[in-house]
Amino acid sequence: MTVLASSPRMVGRATELATLLDAFDAGRRGVPRSALIRGEAGIGKTRLVEAFLAEAARRRDDDLPQIVAIGQCVDLGPIGAPFGPIRRVLRDLHAAVGSEALRDAAGSPAAVATLGAFIPGLVDESSPPDEAASGFGETIEILLERLTETHHVVIVIEDLQWADAATLALINTLVSALRGRHLTMVLTYRTDDIDRAHPLRPVIAELDRTRAVVHLELAPLTPAEVSEQVAQLSGDPIVLSDAESLTERTGGVPFFVEELVDLGDAELPDTLRELLLARYSHLDDTARQVLRAMAAGGVRTDHDALAAAAGVDADELDAALRAAIDARAIVADGAGYAFRHALTQEAVHDEMLPRERALLHRRYAEHLENHNAGSPEGVSAVAEHWLAARDLPRAFDATVRALAQSRATFAPATSVKLTERLTDLWPNVPDAADRSGMTLAQLHLDAASGWQDLHDTSHALRATEAGLTVADDEPLVRAALLRQKFVHQSNAQGRADPELLHEARRLLDGIDTAPARVLHSRILTNLALEPDEEGPAAAAHLDRAITLAEEAGDDAALAVALVIESWRIIDTTRDDAGALAPLERAWSLQLNPAVRAYVGRAYLEGLSRVGRFADAAQVADGMADEAERVGLGRFNAGVAAGSAAHALFSLGRSAEALRHAQRARRLLPGDAHAEMVRMIGTHYSWNDQPGERDALVREEEAGRDARADDHVPREDWWDGESVDAILEAAVGGSPKMAGDQWPGRVGALEQVVVKRSLSAQRYGAVAGALMIRAVAARPAGAEPALDTGTLRERIASRVAQWPDTGVGATITAFIAATLADADGAALPERIVNWRTVLDAIEHGVMPVRHRQLARLSLAAAQVEAGDRDAAATVLDTIAAEAPGQGLASIARWADDLAKRAGLARPTASAPTAALAALTSRERQVLELLAEGLTNTQIGERLFISPKTVSVHVSAILAKTGAANRAGAAALFAADVAESG
Repeated sequence: MTVLASSPRMVGRATELATLLDAFDAGRRGVPRSALIRGEAGIGKTRLVEAFLAEAARRRDDDLPQIVAIGQCVDLGPIGAPFGPIRRVLRDLHAAVGSEALRDAAGSPAAVATLGAFIPGLVDESSPPDEAASGFGETIEILLERLTETHHVVIVIEDLQWADAATLALINTLVSALRGRHLTMVLTYRTDDIDRAHPLRPVIAELDRTRAVVHLELAPLTPAEVSEQVAQLSGDPIVLSDAESLTERTGGVPFFVEELVDLGDAELPDTLRELLLARYSHLDDTARQVLRAMAAGGVRTDHDALAAAAGVDADELDAALRAAIDARAIVADGAGYAFRHALTQEAVHDEMLPRERALLHRRYAEHLENHNAGSPEGVSAVAEHWLAARDLPRAFDATVRALAQSRATFAPATSVKLTERLTDLWPNVPDAADRSGMTLAQLHLDAASGWQDLHDTSHALRATEAGLTVADDEPLVRAALLRQKFVHQSNAQGRADPELLHEARRLLDGIDTAPARVLHSRILTNLALEPDEEGPAAAAHLDRAITLAEEAGDDAALAVALVIESWRIIDTTRDDAGALAPLERAWSLQLNPAVRAYVGRAYLEGLSRVGRFADAAQVADGMADEAERVGLGRFNAGVAAGSAAHALFSLGRSAEALRHAQRARRLLPGDAHAEMVRMIGTHYSWNDQPGERDALVREEEAGRDARADDHVPREDWWDGESVDAILEAAVGGSPKMAGDQWPGRVGALEQVVVKRSLSAQRYGAVAGALMIRAVAARPAGAEPALDTGTLRERIASRVAQWPDTGVGATITAFIAATLADADGAALPERIVNWRTVLDAIEHGVMPVRHRQLARLSLAAAQVEAGDRDAAATVLDTIAAEAPGQGLASIARWADDLAKRAGLARPTASAPTAALAALTSRERQVLELLAEGLTNTQIGERLFISPKTVSVHVSAILAKTGAANRAGAAALFAADVAESG
């Protein structure tokens, strides 16, 4: 009987395969999906992946090129080489698209430099980049984000139970961060290897919360499926009773079924362990010796490494390997050999005596040190082999080298693990300080800082406490650890004991070095933020912190102190302009990209606070460019893009603003992402684009499941319908809802605009005032549905905290004028109020929409006062400016007011007969068409698709009778001339 090595086709798993293909189809549609396949060893995870990839290849789409990249995690111990399987993924991507396309997708020289460390031949090593290499994890995110715009990328990573910490952290991010991209990820792991302490366990818990991940647990085969598998392997079907017996004996695990069927008529072993060793046991002594040596090297071993470890001559080695391959115990694999299954490797490894195991691992370590120590995989493998050989000093040395490699490849998750391994080995290495070049306390401090960078406060605190127990003779390090403890406690509990900072200061007494001054400056900066140190004490701390940083020549510490000084000025003096001065100084310093991003965020907030929106837009553009150029990371790039969008919307440069806002929406996580959605939805509401706004909400509702951290309640999205209706009641003066609709609409708007934003920023108070005016203009008989008295108190409380000059005074005047309208103030007073507001706003200190709202409010008061010509002039100004500023709603309200007032020259000029049938949107399209713009350009200007523009153009030609675009443009020109 001829027995095949494995089944020619997959048995069972039809439902699981269909689920994987659904995830594939979703990724192809631009909805990223991931699949997590779990199951015990030998259950068929790899076979399922192979079947999936074969079917995916048959579903290739010529319009969307497909790339498959496969990473295999390798058992290099509990830490492993950073990004081991990701290196293999990158090489597949590189092979698929080539160097030029990969460099373009990377985006920045720094990102290309980072990728060059993992992809041979990507960069010319003789021409190092101008920028330092950037963070690897963030580089991969950006690379995939761009590649998946034009390709459907399918990534498979197998055996996550052996993944290194850096890979696990990156996978967790990739699964949840990328939105709207053509990406499918398939991940597998062995459930029987995951105990409560396994590092994969918290990652699995996080992925379980992410609804964009489908979870597949492979169950054992049924007797019928086992019978089918046996028939495929041997060609001979078996009866049901035999299938049931075989299923019970193998547990329905396909790999064990293959092994048992392959034994033929031989006596069946008593245990599964004996089954795993059956092929091994039938080999001669030399072949078994070689397989034991191979097992010490892992599931896969290179020929040269095996030759160095096996202890037999070349001819004996070749003969032994041939025998093992013929027995199907192992397979040839490139330049080396691999066990048919990891379970077999584990069983053979367990066969070794302790002394033999230590000797073999020593041989591997020595060989790798001489031949492969330069690669990250080699460095990590050397450390693991020395540990297994029980040579702790040499394991320590190898771990020091692995830590240097990890830091050079920007893998903080792996670095902290390596740092903690060094602390564990430290007591068993007498000269550890000389070997590592640092003290144990410094090592714990590094670990604490690393865990802080990873936002793992509990581990950071443990490392800090461990450092404090051994830092008695190192005052500078102990002071740094005390400060770290204060920071970690604050992060964990929201409050920490300031005595930690005072003790740290006392330790620095008498130490007059630059590092001590820098640390002292940082400690004083922390103290200045303490509630017990307000007023003169905080000012004194910050003055001293600034002086110390200046003396040490440390721009980073100086910049941080200046930022805190700015916050102190705002809190104590309400002097917006005065608070900006330290930020401008901090911005002028020479800072590394990370600190510059921190300062930039504060500086942008300060510029917007004083109404310098043009300067804010310029700074934000520069920050975004720098974040892109040096590969600073998606969060900082997203913050810069979001700040630029806010400033540009405030200036009325809505097309530019929308591009920045959409980028920020794509890059930012969690609450910051939700804020961008609200910003974009707000724009659509102001610009009279309910369709686009509703599409945005639908897209977010569908896409929010892709992230575990998106838990923003549905009612906190921008409720556009309520916004339109109530703002029109407040400033347009023509409520368009029935009385029974009013309470629900007010409740929705109160939730979105008032409760969320009133306490967060000054313009929330403006929204609150508009709400009160809307209540005053509610439909007849409608209940207020809002406690305006309480709302007035909250607004007054906020206003009292603002400066009485500059932007604060202007916003206060705007609110006062709005409330005076709501209270039915006399018309002369209302007109004076709004003229005063407009005089202040003309200096550009409030967003442009408030200028147009103030004009509309002024025009309404003038209409009531009978000053029709003055009102018509104001309304004409709104009509001319507002649509181009992204404020089409205000232009429409102005037009409605003019029509209701029967003004001789309404804002929206009456069209000629040829254009009378056009809708307002069609007139907008026609106006841009007359400027000679293409459909694409019109779409960009109006924020609609070219296809929608084409539909509008067809309607324009049909309604006007024009033969072509030129004819329609001529009719528009005649209309403009006639309306004069």
